[in-house]
Amino acid sequence: MNLAAPDAPRHLKQHPLPAITLIHGSEALLNSEALDAARARATADGYDERQRLYGDSRIDSLIQELETPSLFAPKRLLELHLDAKKADKATADTLRRLAELRLDHSRLIIYAPNLEKPHTTAWYKALFSQGNLAIVSTALYPPQFAKQIAQRLQAAKLRLTEAAYELLVANCQGNLFAAKQAIERLTIHPQAENIIDETLLTDLLDDFSQFNTFALSDAILGADWPKAHRIAARLQAENPRDTTLITWLLQRDASLLIGLHNEPQHRHGALYQQYNIYDSQQRRYQAALGKHPPRALRLQLRLAAKLDRITKGAEPGDYWQTLKQHLLNNQQRQPA
Repeated sequence: MNLAAPDAPRHLKQHPLPAITLIHGSEALLNSEALDAARARATADGYDERQRLYGDSRIDSLIQELETPSLFAPKRLLELHLDAKKADKATADTLRRLAELRLDHSRLIIYAPNLEKPHTTAWYKALFSQGNLAIVSTALYPPQFAKQIAQRLQAAKLRLTEAAYELLVANCQGNLFAAKQAIERLTIHPQAENIIDETLLTDLLDDFSQFNTFALSDAILGADWPKAHRIAARLQAENPRDTTLITWLLQRDASLLIGLHNEPQHRHGALYQQYNIYDSQQRRYQAALGKHPPRALRLQLRLAAKLDRITKGAEPGDYWQTLKQHLLNNQQRQPA
């Protein structure tokens, strides 16, 4: 069964988790919310023990893990986290073998957000022609993005004037993480029970914009390393656990800039559309090309991957120390 990521939380509240669930696609927040919904469903179904496997290097142990009864709980949930855009031969062979397993006491979630066109592969066809669940997120173009914000405002029981709603949509610039953060801040505002107008929303967004994750992204794009370090320290002090958006922006910005370096000018518009970068943002990225050579961007991609592993507990380390050290290293390499 194929399911659009925005529909996953509602579906999983009403249906048990199938033997195998795949989550993939380009919208990071929708992927994360689908994963949370699948975990919650697994817990509701009695799969109390959870084990995570990270990367293709663990694929060889997946079948054994699924077939081995747990010593601690009668039912177990396994998560396989994959970063690759395409499954290599060993991974594809193992995934295809999963179709032959009878998972009576285990459930498997394959979290592979970067997979490209998995539906064309033999392993996908073997797995998802048998009642398993494939959840996919796709890029949200302006109408879909505006609909997402409207649904989230309704779920939060927030009422905005039409002008305030349009301002919120425009300010978030196609980024669901930004929308989520803004809506969360609105819900705790003293006037949240009243109708929120454009003036109140403007004050809130202005207060939010000085030291937030997007200000950190802008400072990094502009190679203003001292400012980036100050903002990172402020973010750490205010909400040290709120790191998902930072990691995502580091990865998104580096991937986009590498693409802009590699593609001719006439292809840049397609790249901006692919990464959901609005017209008002594109000038910043064009300016950043001269400040971030490909080698530095590849280092940033590796940093984002390392921070992601630290967040997930797959690698030891301190998230904020690792990030701030990277910013300091760039500052020291910068010509005086």
